[in-house]
Amino acid sequence: MKRMPVEQPSRISQWIGAFREWLPTARQRGAEWVSVVREEPRVIWHTPAVRYGAYAVGGLVLVLTVRWAAGMLSPGGGTAQPPATTASFDVVCSNPACRHHYKIMRKFGYDDFPVECAKCKQMTGRRGVQCFAGKCNGRWVYAATVDGQTVCAVCRQPMPDAP
Repeated sequence: MKRMPVEQPSRISQWIGAFREWLPTARQRGAEWVSVVREEPRVIWHTPAVRYGAYAVGGLVLVLTVRWAAGMLSPGGGTAQPPATTASFDVVCSNPACRHHYKIMRKFGYDDFPVECAKCKQMTGRRGVQCFAGKCNGRWVYAATVDGQTVCAVCRQPMPDAP
């Protein structure tokens, strides 16, 4: 004789059955608890559901406060961005009739000057630098090499930090 395995009731059906048994008495138990709490308010804290609920809310508030404080202390809001691969270069046209100043975006380390001028469309765009010497007073110019020394192309003053 072959025996058939006995089917075990599922856990979910057991929980549903327990809930159906508990449901009719919930209102009565709640009313009894409220009357006991009115007589003795200390009972509120001795109720496990209330006490553990308060612990959970307090823990959540604590975690959110710590996250907020950490976010305020971290630079840039804590978000990292990929590193830049291009740079903005100042360009000054070396054509005396143009002398247009503009910017170009190229990869880091770009040094393939001269480039085409955006205004006169000639290959006269040179890497621009600011000259604070003499009559230039912070104007964007291009550097020139005279006798092995880097000088401003406009006022001919030495420019030690020119590219």
